[in-house]
Amino acid sequence: MKKKILAFLTLVAGDCLAVSVAFALALVIRNHVLPFVLPSIRERQALFSAYSNRAYMLLLWISVFWYEKLYTKRHALWEETRFLIKGTSIAFALITVAVFITKVYVPFSRPIIILAWLFSIALLPVVRHAAKSLLLAAGVWKKKVIVIGSTESTATLVEDVARNRTMGYTIVGCLTDDRAMVGRQISGVPILGHFDEIEKIKEETGFEDIIVTFPNIPRDRLISLLKRWEGLSDTIRYIPQTGDLITTGIEIENIGKVLALTVRKNLHKPWNVAAKSAFELALAIVSVIPLLPVFAVIAAAIKLDTRGPVFFVQERYGKRGRVIKVFKFRSMHADADRRLENFLAANSQAKEEWERHKKLLSFDPRTTRVGGFLRRFSIDELPQIFNVLKGEMSLVGPRPYLREELEEVRQVKSLLLQVRPGMTGLWQTSGRSLLPFRERLNLDEYYIRNWSLWLDLVILMRTIKVALSGHGAY
Repeated sequence: MKKKILAFLTLVAGDCLAVSVAFALALVIRNHVLPFVLPSIRERQALFSAYSNRAYMLLLWISVFWYEKLYTKRHALWEETRFLIKGTSIAFALITVAVFITKVYVPFSRPIIILAWLFSIALLPVVRHAAKSLLLAAGVWKKKVIVIGSTESTATLVEDVARNRTMGYTIVGCLTDDRAMVGRQISGVPILGHFDEIEKIKEETGFEDIIVTFPNIPRDRLISLLKRWEGLSDTIRYIPQTGDLITTGIEIENIGKVLALTVRKNLHKPWNVAAKSAFELALAIVSVIPLLPVFAVIAAAIKLDTRGPVFFVQERYGKRGRVIKVFKFRSMHADADRRLENFLAANSQAKEEWERHKKLLSFDPRTTRVGGFLRRFSIDELPQIFNVLKGEMSLVGPRPYLREELEEVRQVKSLLLQVRPGMTGLWQTSGRSLLPFRERLNLDEYYIRNWSLWLDLVILMRTIKVALSGHGAY
C-alpha cells in the first residue's frame, strides 16, 4: 500500500510540474514572442500568478486524470500518451466552462490557452516517463508477474513486456502445460514449472499479478483455472488468441436484460474512412516532394548494380477486390522465379520456411546486393506512395494480398477487401517477416475492427523506428 501511495503522489507531482511549466512557457511566448511575430497581437504582461493562484485548475486536472485511471492503470507508452492527450483536452474544456459559470476573473487569453494545451500534451508524456523511470529505479513501480501459457504465446508476451519497460512489470518466471519444457527459458525468462505447481511458485517468487495466455484452452477448463488462481494474485489478466472475437473488437450493450456483444468494424464507417483519407492524402502530398531526389539516387544504384527495370510492378488485390498494380523498387534478379523454384526444390527446410512465412528468412537467392539493403530498411516499398496518391492504397492498412494468399483466408476475405491496403500496418511494426502468415492476417483483422486516427499515428511512428533498426526484414 505504501508503494501505491508513493507512486500516486510522485505521478501527481510530475503532472502538476508539467502543467505548470506548460503555462509558464505559454505566458513567455504570449508576452515576449507573439507580439513580434504577429503585430496584430498586442503586448501584454499576463502574470503567471494569475493562473498559479487558481488551485482548482490543478485539482480539476488531477480529477480528470484519476477518472481516466491514469494513476491506477499501467499503460504502454503510446497508449498512455493517448490517454494523457484526451485527459488534457477534457481538463482544458472543463476549466474554461468552470471560469465561465463561476465568473471568476482570470486573464484568459486564447493564445495562452492554445499554447498551454500544446505544451501540456508535449510535456506530460515526457515527465510521466521520467517519473516512472525514477520509481522503477527506486523499486516502487515494479510489479512481479508470473506468465501462464503455452510456449509460443508466452514468448510473444514476454518480448512485448520487455519493450514496454515503464509499465513496471517484472516477469519472474513462466508456468506451462508442458512438463518437458520445465527448466528451459523463453526469451530469457525461466520456465519454473507446470501450472499445477502455482501455489509453490507463489511462495518462492512472491508474484503479485498473473497473466494467462492459453490460446486454445477449452472454456470450462479456463474458467475453472481462473477461479482457482484468483486468490493468489492482485489481478489476473487473460489474453485470448489474436484471432478470437474478443480481441478483434467488440462493443458491449444491453438489449433489455440481455448482454449483447457487437462486433466493431471501425474502418468500414464512412466518416472514419473520410477522415483517414483526408489525413493520408495530405501527408502523402507533403512527403512525396522531398522523396523525389532520394528516388533518383536509388534508381541509379539499382541500374548500376544489375540489369533490369528500376521498378517492380506486381498485381495485388485492392479495395472491393479490384486488382491494382503495386509499385516497388526492384530488389530481385530478373530471373527471380526460376532462382526461387530451384532453391526450394533443393532445400526442404527453405521450402517449409516459405510455406510458413511466404518469405525466406535466412537466405533468399533472388535478392540483389542493392536490393538486400533496400529490403532491410523497407526502402523498396517507398514507391507505393504513388499508389496512395492514386487512391489505390493507404499509408496504413492491411497488407496488399496476392490472389493465392486470399484463397487461403476465405473466412476474412470479404473483411479485408472492404478497405484499401496499406504501405505499412500492424504486421509491419509487430515483427515484419518474422511473423507467421496467419499471425499477420490476424493483425490486419484487428486493425480494421479497431481503427482510429491515433492508431495510425502510432503505427507510422513505429514504422520509422522498425525500418531504421532493420529488425525482421528479409
